[in-house]
Amino acid sequence: MLHAQHAALALHESGILSAYVTSSLTRDNLIARMLRSLPSSWSQQLEEQLARRYVVNLPAEKVRSYPFWEVARTLAEKSGASRLIVDMIWDIQSHRFDAFVSRRYVPDSDLIQCFEYTAQNCFEVANDRGIAKVLHLPSLSNVTYRDLLRREHEMWPQLSENRHDKYFERKFAERQERRDKEIALADILICNSKLTARSHIKAGAEAAKVFVVPLGGPEPIATAGGDPMRPTTSPLRVMYAGPFSIRKGAHYLLQSWQRLRAGPNATLDVFGALTEPNILGVENINGVVFHGSVPKSVLYAAYEQSDVLIFPTLSDGFGMVISEALAHGCPVITTDQAGASDLISADCGRVLPAGDISALTDALQWCLDNRLQLAEMRQYALNKARSHQWIDFRSNLRAFLKKGLNERGYNFLAEQVT
Repeated sequence: MLHAQHAALALHESGILSAYVTSSLTRDNLIARMLRSLPSSWSQQLEEQLARRYVVNLPAEKVRSYPFWEVARTLAEKSGASRLIVDMIWDIQSHRFDAFVSRRYVPDSDLIQCFEYTAQNCFEVANDRGIAKVLHLPSLSNVTYRDLLRREHEMWPQLSENRHDKYFERKFAERQERRDKEIALADILICNSKLTARSHIKAGAEAAKVFVVPLGGPEPIATAGGDPMRPTTSPLRVMYAGPFSIRKGAHYLLQSWQRLRAGPNATLDVFGALTEPNILGVENINGVVFHGSVPKSVLYAAYEQSDVLIFPTLSDGFGMVISEALAHGCPVITTDQAGASDLISADCGRVLPAGDISALTDALQWCLDNRLQLAEMRQYALNKARSHQWIDFRSNLRAFLKKGLNERGYNFLAEQVT
């Protein structure tokens, strides 16, 4: 996960990183080399999927990679295993990784920085030894997400009755308890947006130890470019990026697209896995093209070729696709339930109420009716991206680590974290 790598890089740049322990692969890992050497297209697709999470931002000597369970989970996904099987592998992975790191690495540390669901054992060991504990919370409170799903299933009964729902209901209490313990044990809580912070404080997190550090984004392209005649000669190209699911508001987008009745004047390109195929007879909707999961290079090219990204999420702690779109000069329509909506102003997009079909339809109609003004937003999108880079994330993170840890008596970092 790129977020985790930059959190570690922030410590490395201050000279205090001992090790980055991860379940992700490095390019030189034996498994990665084996996959690249196999001739089949299937193994190449698996390697491409794993490559999205390669560790690329840290010195090799700092990286400790244990990728067995991550490879197993990705293999299950690519082979078409059910959500239940994939989740069960992830569950085993997160528990075993946490236990392993707590035994192997935590006892010799002065500071441990973890991400949610892989921190409980580590923090319990650290707590006994007086080691500083930092927890990153990249997603909204579980309670918020559970309530969201219940509401959507009541409103859209045709999306309900997934055969695995009972399994996930049983897991909810267990995972909520685990996350609550991690939050309680942590000295500092790092949230990726004000939206994420509010959800955890509402769920009981101590507000005084919550700090908001917005994520960075890819390096922006040099210029918005594009064909100046495109707005007057070509159909409107709308794109969506990410898993096409209830949580991402896919059902609202499809309803608004049908209301729009744009015909040949607009197309909707969907880049991402269709995780819930029963969403509103999606295969029968005109003008919608599904590309599935694609490599980053293909996705980045799509941002540059599209007129606007639409991201109607109902629950996203941040929403990296927003930062990616801005970095490629693509205006964004999103909702107030995306943490990264804080980046969107009227000159580079629109922020709508989540779950509002009429607002989505009106926004799409505005794009159809104002093609030249939409094209002018491309340069403003790039300008916004330039002020929210990963270097800014790392600088802000170090500042809050220094402040928060010093307030809790860990003064050994006062001179080292700058």
